[in-house]
Amino acid sequence: MSFDDLSPELREKARQCTTPEELLELAKREGIQLAEEELQAISGGGNWGTPDCDHFDTCTVD
Repeated sequence: MSFDDLSPELREKARQCTTPEELLELAKREGIQLAEEELQAISGGGNWGTPDCDHFDTCTVD
């Protein structure tokens, strides 16, 4: 699943999530199936909380 594949409304909802748990709950409510790698990236923290990050798995912190 690519962040870009989501509707603008769903992308905004995802951006408003403040914890990985909220993002996982949103995916569950919306019926979005996440790949194992995506689940690991979210639950493992990844780059969670990086300011102005539209793509949680591609942002870096300087």
